[in-house]
Amino acid sequence: MRAALILACLTASLLLPAAAQDPAPAAAPAAAPAAAPAAATTPGKVRVVTRNLEPFSFESEGKRVGYAAELWDELAKATGLEYEIQVVGSAQEIIDAIQSQKADIGVGAISVTSKREEVIDFSQPFYESGLQILVPGGGGSYADQIFGLLKNLLNLKLIGAFLLLLVTMLIISHLVWRYEHKVNTDQWPEDYKAGLWESFWWTISTLLVGGADNKGPVGVGGRIIAIIWMLLSIVLVSLLTASFTTTLTVNSLKGDINGPNDLPGRSVATVQGSTAETWLNEKGAKVKPFPDVAACIAALKGGAVQAVVYDAPILRYEAAKTDDSSLQMVGQMFERQNYAFALQQNSDLRERLNQALLFLNEEGIGAKLRETYFGETE
Repeated sequence: MRAALILACLTASLLLPAAAQDPAPAAAPAAAPAAAPAAATTPGKVRVVTRNLEPFSFESEGKRVGYAAELWDELAKATGLEYEIQVVGSAQEIIDAIQSQKADIGVGAISVTSKREEVIDFSQPFYESGLQILVPGGGGSYADQIFGLLKNLLNLKLIGAFLLLLVTMLIISHLVWRYEHKVNTDQWPEDYKAGLWESFWWTISTLLVGGADNKGPVGVGGRIIAIIWMLLSIVLVSLLTASFTTTLTVNSLKGDINGPNDLPGRSVATVQGSTAETWLNEKGAKVKPFPDVAACIAALKGGAVQAVVYDAPILRYEAAKTDDSSLQMVGQMFERQNYAFALQQNSDLRERLNQALLFLNEEGIGAKLRETYFGETE
């Protein structure tokens, strides 16, 4: 009964301005043009464009369901609008369809941004969202943690540094043997293999502990090479220590991403073409775009990325579907944004939909849908 009453009120509110603007009620011919704009507002079915994105708009058992899809259906009933739906592949395609006037209404998790506001219009927001971070949990056995540590230590940069160090040590060992075996055959044998091995032992001992007991060059050439190697060892030890520290504390340990400030320089997955991708690129993250959230989460579980960043309600929903307790949301929502229905610029439907949205919120329709799809009880 109340829904029928509000429908009558909304219809009257659209027709009342046209009648009020006629200054001469006695002139019957002048009233006909004033009624034309109202008749032209909805000449046929409203063209709705959406995309499949759980839990806001998706197909289930032959019906279009989801928070935004069902809220729109309630809006259409409250305003007496008939509609037809076209499904596209991305949010940008929705924006393009509205901008080119190939559609009248965009339905889904459509973020209100200043860039989009330049080319289309929006209804009042119906859901407040924001970005959030999904990371792998820090659990696992001790053996798993050791394996993960070794896996991260064996990266190309660290392996390359060790190979370069090994080559340098072999060169130094050869030069020391070349000068020393002529004057110090007791410690550096004339046989090349035996002499190079003794020389290599001295080289590695000097690098790690500053020298070898009871062993050292006595010739002028050998001592010059020894001085060069001792000075070079100081630099090499510092560089190796820095490389290990970086690998262990920045690039490898789990649980080191706890908020948006930890994302720059990290490998992060998100949905291609989303506002999250734009934000991550601006912040200096190593962005790996995927076609949908499910693919992002699969990449995270496979170790291809360190985190997933996307709209919080969608990310929570998709993570819950995996039933994987090792995945966890970290930090609070950031870069807060609102979802709204997309409209053409200066659309005649905007005020009509906004009034109906207020009514539906007062009736608790929005709260009921939030509880159904997000478990929100407030």
